[in-house]
Amino acid sequence: MEEMLTALSDFRAEVRQQAFRELLTLSRQGRIKPSAEYAGWLNLHLHTFHSFNYLDWSPARVVLEAWRTGLVWVGTVDFDTLAGLEETLQVARELGVSGVSGFESRVFVPEYRRTVINSPKEPGIYYLCGMGFKKLPDGTTTAGKFFHRMKEMAQARNRMVIERLNRFLGRVSLNYHQDVLPLTPSGNPTERHIVAAYHRVSEKTLGADIDRFWSEVFRQPLEKITELRNNRPADFQELIRTGLIKYGGPGYVEPEEKLFPSLKEVIHGIEQAGGIPIGTWLDGTSEGERETEVFLEFFLSQGVRGMAIIPERNWNVKEAEERKVKVANLKNFLKTCQRMNIPVICGTEMNKAGQPFVDNFHQPLLQEYLPFFLNSARHLFA
Repeated sequence: MEEMLTALSDFRAEVRQQAFRELLTLSRQGRIKPSAEYAGWLNLHLHTFHSFNYLDWSPARVVLEAWRTGLVWVGTVDFDTLAGLEETLQVARELGVSGVSGFESRVFVPEYRRTVINSPKEPGIYYLCGMGFKKLPDGTTTAGKFFHRMKEMAQARNRMVIERLNRFLGRVSLNYHQDVLPLTPSGNPTERHIVAAYHRVSEKTLGADIDRFWSEVFRQPLEKITELRNNRPADFQELIRTGLIKYGGPGYVEPEEKLFPSLKEVIHGIEQAGGIPIGTWLDGTSEGERETEVFLEFFLSQGVRGMAIIPERNWNVKEAEERKVKVANLKNFLKTCQRMNIPVICGTEMNKAGQPFVDNFHQPLLQEYLPFFLNSARHLFA
């Protein structure tokens, strides 16, 4: 079983297909049965290995786990690509799970060019999803060319990050084609792949000097770097990401309009490809999200037909006062969406270590809104 599950996330499509066939046979023989662990629940925002899943799960593995644990709806989403679409739909169909697939991208919103929306410290930048696609657009069509351009713009930003960090780090240098592209089966590396690549290359090239190198880079005590790298590698990679790539880091790329597709362009591309434009909401604390109704009315006017949220970010917060504010914002957001008849879907992402496979719908706040989330999924995708 473990060998088959491992093969289900092999980068080679033919190996994944063979593993799934074997697992499907076992399920039809009754030797693998779904549990009731998450019976009647859903997760419609799960990243796969096409754009970084911290367990390196493929779309097939994501859908299989949804079936094994009793989810009624599962959705895969990857940054700037529909590479997981066909596998998600095929496996969901054969297992009898309601499955959807799509993409997530950062877009530029001219009307908010001076306002932070939901990309922290980046005015004008907004996370937008396209979901519910039935097939991949032909590469020669307008929609196909749009998806190619969107992916190329994202990869161009990645290369800019690498060029800056190579200059800054000196002794630890990445080759985009050799060190980064092979980390994803679809040639679609993300920021987190870049982080993993710098971590991996430093392990290869620095030897016994590795902890001292990173200690000097981050100006952190040597013993802290040693402890993180040896015992908490996920936290060490998060340090690389926040210290080098995010706002203020030497690899940070300032958001410029020319570096991102526009909101209108991406919504048009989604519709051309037969998908549904889905907006996103973070936590209601930014200037752009603070006035909930104004925020929602604007994005509805642009063609968005539903909203996606990651509830863990709002209720599962350590600091009590921050949690109080974010829970209140979440309640207000959901009640406003209900009043305005806006469908809301939710998920957990799984593109950062520690994120759960599914939201905890035993948690009172989420339990209250589970019927709303399920009705929203049916309204948008059934």
